[in-house]
Amino acid sequence: MSGLGAAGYDQAARAAGLRLISPDKPGYGASDYQPRRSLASWGDDLAMLAGHLGLDRFALAGESGGAPFTLAAARRLADRVSVVGLIAAGGPMNRADRVGMTVNARVMNWLARNAPKLNTIRVAALRRELVSADSRERALHRATAEAPDATHAAALRIEFEAIADALRPGSRATVQELALIKRQWTFPLSEIKLPVHLWHGALDRNAPIAFARSLARELPVATLHVSATSGHDVGLDRAGEVMSVLASTRNRGSQRLSATH
Repeated sequence: MSGLGAAGYDQAARAAGLRLISPDKPGYGASDYQPRRSLASWGDDLAMLAGHLGLDRFALAGESGGAPFTLAAARRLADRVSVVGLIAAGGPMNRADRVGMTVNARVMNWLARNAPKLNTIRVAALRRELVSADSRERALHRATAEAPDATHAAALRIEFEAIADALRPGSRATVQELALIKRQWTFPLSEIKLPVHLWHGALDRNAPIAFARSLARELPVATLHVSATSGHDVGLDRAGEVMSVLASTRNRGSQRLSATH
């Protein structure tokens, strides 16, 4: 998703007293594509953004595929980050971590690791469906028909708009990103000494909870919050809790949060 995806957290962030800043990653939305982009370079981007906005201290949060970029940025900006939040984190999963994953997610993961350019076909098909306003509305109508309540239906609209916005410049940034996050990360988790809170749904079939448990074990200072009734939408279900935990660092110098999707 582009930075528009953070709109789903806006109300909870405001209630917690947080200023939520959600930039577009390279090649998404209004952000230029970077052919030599890496996980680590996102930290450099955020450092420049924070300098431009005059932010000395802040929290970081990343959802789904945004989690590895958030961890890389936390390592790069350790002296400026107060706390890290990971929501439905995804990444390079071993066989045990992939138990329960959907077939579609398994295929995309395998291609990202072994033949990343072939994901262009899948991402381009998604782009054709969502970038056109008419086809996006039809797809959204089908999805919202299965939504359990109005809150989830509203969140789906935000998600569809944010995906369409991310893909509007083309599919290459998404294909590039999948390869970056699904292959072995280029930094050791043991070097991230900051407090990290992970929220994960026990019913998540896009990023099964076994991966979150693995991350929590490897990170030096980690707290795993499990929602027994949530899937990959755990952020929506626990938005108030997520923002309250991140806001609890305010007395240690942070009242701002940068979110990565």
